[in-house]
Amino acid sequence: MSTGVYFQLMNPLVFGLFSLGFLGIHHMRPSKSTLVISISYVVGAIAFISDLIFQDSTLLITRVPIAGLYAITTCMLVAALFLHYRGKAPWTVLGGLLVVHLAIYSYLMAIEADWIRSFSANAGCGILASIGLFAFRGKLDRTLDRVTFSILALCCAQSFIRPAIIAVLASGPLTNANHSETTFIFAMHFVVGACAVTMGMCLILVFSQAIFNDLRNNSVTDVLTGINNRRGFDEAGNLVLQNSAAQPVSLILADLDHFKSVNDNYGHAFGDGVIASFGELMGDYARFGRVAGRLGGEEFGLLLPGVPLSMAAELAESIRRRFAAANIRPGEPHDVLTASFGVAQYKKGESLSQLMTRADQALYRSKDCGRDRVTCDTEIPDTAAEPSRNPRPAISAAVRKLPVKYG
Repeated sequence: MSTGVYFQLMNPLVFGLFSLGFLGIHHMRPSKSTLVISISYVVGAIAFISDLIFQDSTLLITRVPIAGLYAITTCMLVAALFLHYRGKAPWTVLGGLLVVHLAIYSYLMAIEADWIRSFSANAGCGILASIGLFAFRGKLDRTLDRVTFSILALCCAQSFIRPAIIAVLASGPLTNANHSETTFIFAMHFVVGACAVTMGMCLILVFSQAIFNDLRNNSVTDVLTGINNRRGFDEAGNLVLQNSAAQPVSLILADLDHFKSVNDNYGHAFGDGVIASFGELMGDYARFGRVAGRLGGEEFGLLLPGVPLSMAAELAESIRRRFAAANIRPGEPHDVLTASFGVAQYKKGESLSQLMTRADQALYRSKDCGRDRVTCDTEIPDTAAEPSRNPRPAISAAVRKLPVKYG
């Protein structure tokens, strides 16, 4: 077996390994895009093996199906890109172009237009691959996506340039008799294999990044409300304080009143609906760099960069009124739902935990004074000299991760 044959066997082996890799990614994070691209590499491996077995054949019945396998590989790669970036693949467009491509190639094979049909086989796949460039429209914000787009563009370009260069460099015309003996086949397997490997590596990174982003979002997002959980709130909140410079930063802490009785009277499903509704309400105010989070149980926080204490108190009052007026289950009578609020403004040099402790003391004051109200920490008498009737100790970050039940 010649060295060239060994080299040609490398492509189906590599394609098979990439197929297994994408199948593994699909197992970790099921999606149509990873499944389609896994199948694409399987079809590509079959195309290379078929091409190796029948490379000396000039029969229409063998060359057209092989050209079809390469074209289907390209179509499925493009479809996978559209599924990943846009959620929907242009199957009709790809199918139509595939039929036209194979029809032209079949005609050129029938009239034995050797160089032109070899060029058409590559150019057809290049045109199909070019459709994939449109999947990136408006999706080039990240470096990895820009790199993947650039590699795909190079893969498309080589489909037109490579066969033209081979034709110029070949000694004599390309014919059925010398087709498998020219550098055309070797160059095709080498360049196409290199493009497929490079593209495959980029796509593995793209899909792996999507998995990482999902894991990270799940780790910092509260499933019930869709806003930050305690971890996400702490991470984002610390960044806000680090970048606050001279601007004011205020914090609103909120806790739903008598939430245990809400669960007891209406059931936990209704209670979850109340939490979700309040989380959505807090999320409405989380714009312009503001950070909303569910800190545990029925306790919520809203960090407001660029907002002084007086304005934060007004925002808290607006949230309080909107929640009291909300009807979680329209058409079903229930007691009015309320929440209590504590507001504090960041003092230079203090930590997020210290800011939360002061807002927490103000929140406790609201609870202690009858609930359903907003209290600023400045309204509390000097807490260092005159502790409140039932002072709450500073709560460590570890303890605060546990659900807090004010009642």
